Amino acid sequence: MQNVSRRSLLVGTMATALVGSALPASARSTGTAAHAGPINAPQIRAAIARLLGRDDVFSLRQLTPQAGEADAFEIDSFEGRPRLSGTSTVATISAFHWWLKYVAGQHLSTNGDRIALPATLPIPSAPIRMSTELTERYAYNFTVFGYTSPFWTWSEWERELDYLAASGTNRALALIGQERVWYDTFRDFGMDELAVRQWIAQPALQPWQWYGETTGYDDNASSYSGPVSVELMDKRVELGQQIVQRMRQLGITPVFPAFTGQVPDQAFADLHPDTHIPAQGDYAGHPRPYWLDTTEALYAPVAARFYQAQSELFGDTTHYSGDLFHEVGTDALPAVLDGANLGDAAKAVQDELERAVPGAIWLLQGWQDNPQLEVLNAVDENRVVVLDLDSDDSRKWEDTEAYWGVPWCWGTIQNFGGRLGMFGNLIEPGRTFPQVRTATRRRRLVGSAMVLEGTHNNPVVADLLGEMTWRRSAVDLEPWIVNYAKRRYGSDDPHAAAAWKILLRTAYSYASTGHSSGEGPFETPFAGWPTLNFTSASNFGPDNWRYDPAVFAPVLGEMLAVAPALRTLPTYRYDLVDVTRQILANRGRLLLGKLREAYEAGNRQAVTRHSTRFLRAMDLTSQILATDRNWLLGPWLESAKSWGASPDESRLLEWNARAILTIWTERALGPGGLHDYANRDWQGLLSSYYKPRWQRFLTALPDTIASGEEPDLVAEWDQHGLTWTQQTDAYPTQPTGDPYAVASSIASELAADPV
Repeated sequence: MQNVSRRSLLVGTMATALVGSALPASARSTGTAAHAGPINAPQIRAAIARLLGRDDVFSLRQLTPQAGEADAFEIDSFEGRPRLSGTSTVATISAFHWWLKYVAGQHLSTNGDRIALPATLPIPSAPIRMSTELTERYAYNFTVFGYTSPFWTWSEWERELDYLAASGTNRALALIGQERVWYDTFRDFGMDELAVRQWIAQPALQPWQWYGETTGYDDNASSYSGPVSVELMDKRVELGQQIVQRMRQLGITPVFPAFTGQVPDQAFADLHPDTHIPAQGDYAGHPRPYWLDTTEALYAPVAARFYQAQSELFGDTTHYSGDLFHEVGTDALPAVLDGANLGDAAKAVQDELERAVPGAIWLLQGWQDNPQLEVLNAVDENRVVVLDLDSDDSRKWEDTEAYWGVPWCWGTIQNFGGRLGMFGNLIEPGRTFPQVRTATRRRRLVGSAMVLEGTHNNPVVADLLGEMTWRRSAVDLEPWIVNYAKRRYGSDDPHAAAAWKILLRTAYSYASTGHSSGEGPFETPFAGWPTLNFTSASNFGPDNWRYDPAVFAPVLGEMLAVAPALRTLPTYRYDLVDVTRQILANRGRLLLGKLREAYEAGNRQAVTRHSTRFLRAMDLTSQILATDRNWLLGPWLESAKSWGASPDESRLLEWNARAILTIWTERALGPGGLHDYANRDWQGLLSSYYKPRWQRFLTALPDTIASGEEPDLVAEWDQHGLTWTQQTDAYPTQPTGDPYAVASSIASELAADPV
């Protein structure tokens, strides 16, 4: 056992500074506008300087909101300079972003910027005023901290937070380092410190532990199991403190996890035998953490210590998120409650949160069967906000009469597992959401929620979502997307415009199906378990094409035909790689169809030919992915390893990073599990993990033609995953080759060999 101090000097010192920076109580009501204080001019200038490289050319001004406005900004000129006025810090930074887009014609994104400004900055021809009635503009699904940012450092987070503010976000989940709160809390209730650390999962799986779905307990060493080291927790706390401090400086309210009763399983229950602490069943093969019945007397002191530890580390905030029994389901709920009353349990959670942080807002997720009416009837509805995660597809808010009159946010999830296919729902946020905002049936709609499971992909989606805070009218998507291309590439290029019109009609044409057609894009076949009857790589992807691949196909030619001046831009290069990758994934789907036809016809020669063509498409995909750093496996693994305090810990974190993308965990194996849920079209992953599976299958396939039963190799795929996740091979962290040259060569090869 390690000799551990109660809290490192660094953590304690930074926390003392953070406590004093908590937001005022006046901002805690869901009915209070977001402009509850003066703009922070130094932080606005600092953010602009980080995003633009200069800040001295803007005049800043405090703006007073008009009736019906929660937040607003104006853009005009003062003494020959652009002037940005806002009712809040976030609104003023959003004014800068709007100026950058619609006055200066420049572009910021999560996947490439294009900034080329003249010495004298442009000013609008007429004043611009944009406003929103939405007080709550929330960002982050818990899962982002597993699928996108578990191993980020401050450089990634600093840029991320600036972009959030520029996109109008004023509430954001802050999860990094919060596991230390568990550690400090449960040691005060009789637990050995090592036992607590064994319960805490490794970083990439921690989001599901906060959901009450997994833990770090495993009798065997695994990719996710504890004990996490104190050194790792301290480093993550330090980063978490930087994150919440910067959020506050930018006017973004950090959202902390609430304590809804998850405790360290049997070890904690054994210490408190007279308290109701039932097990909660399992999730994807994982035993859920035990639940401390929140109506029991022990819950109050544990919750009090939890919020005290959280405050000591990160200061206080006004918004807390956490669900009772996430994804348990109505039918299974009675067994999980084990005699407890759901409404009473919810009231107890809110009561203890209120006792610890008077006026705090409890954020609940509208997802599957949660929150139930029994929960909302039991709590003070003026101190909860429901985040309807899937408003743009399943529209749960309609089925619940706008959550029975409780304050709620219209949310969009769109991405699942961080999967990278070209896909996005622009129609619902761009056209439907503005209609909802004025419909009587919206009742107490108070905000929006950007809750993608994984981010930093399909940047056009984030671009539009950031604007919809300020747009109250429906967007005409074709001119909007043509303007997007112009800003992203810096030219009114007809081929770029044609390419994006094609993308709007195909990859970005999805609209609500009531969450009935599968989740996310029609996935690449390369990432799935091999079969001639392939439907999706993950068990939740769509079974059918999202669009006609023949309509999509011309987009590559249009992208390659753009003016030479555009071809070196990082924004164009990223998009060209993405388009080429998608063309090849679509080709793989079509080739599988040919392969199946040949197999069923008993044509061995054709089976061999189409197998070779399929594997060639995989190789070409690796070639194009290698040309852009955004599409490399190496940075993901190296970032994970960099958090280790020793070679052994670095190896464990690499194991954790490899597993979440492939097998998910050792407990989630099998045909019905979560394998490849977070699949990635990444150079290195494609060649070392996905391709060997297909090579094995396609090599064995011809010898089964006579029987008509394709090779049954399912048992091998789990073992392949277990083996690959424990490997330590290094992969490139820098791109090689020119995207335009490689894409041009691929286009020529495909033209000579059509499917």
